[in-house]
Amino acid sequence: MEGANIDMDSVKNKMVRLRNEKDEANDRADQLAQQLKDCQDSLSQAENDRDDLHRKIQNLEAENYTLQENLSTANNNIEEHKQKEKDFEESVNGLTHKVSMLEKAEEDYLAQIKVLTDKLEAAETAAADHEREANKLRMDNEKLEKDVAESEEKFKNMQDSLRSAMADLNNV
Repeated sequence: MEGANIDMDSVKNKMVRLRNEKDEANDRADQLAQQLKDCQDSLSQAENDRDDLHRKIQNLEAENYTLQENLSTANNNIEEHKQKEKDFEESVNGLTHKVSMLEKAEEDYLAQIKVLTDKLEAAETAAADHEREANKLRMDNEKLEKDVAESEEKFKNMQDSLRSAMADLNNV
């Protein structure tokens, strides 16, 4: 009879240990599931941030393209005005009685060239600023893509841990 009690006690102890192990495995599975959810949330946020940066980069590139076109137009206008100035200067040499009118026109063209040059300088400065901003956004995007890759790796590791915990539970 005493041998039966010892066997019964060890069976009961084993059952308690197995229940405890099962509870611990369930707790670990819950923890891993929460960690997996947290990783998925982080990944989703990182992807949203990356998409926002892509949109910003596209907008900056479009704005940069417009500025480049404006710069090209301004350069063409400057060249046209320089050519007109040269034509007027040649006319001055041949038409002395129109000297005062041509000098006035020359002054007007020089003022326009100054305005266009100022606009050109402003456009060049803006283009440089946008290029720096685009480079910064590209660097931010690369960092976010790296973060996404790391999050995906963590996510994969969490899945593997969860699968392992589930397999341990099934083996219990």
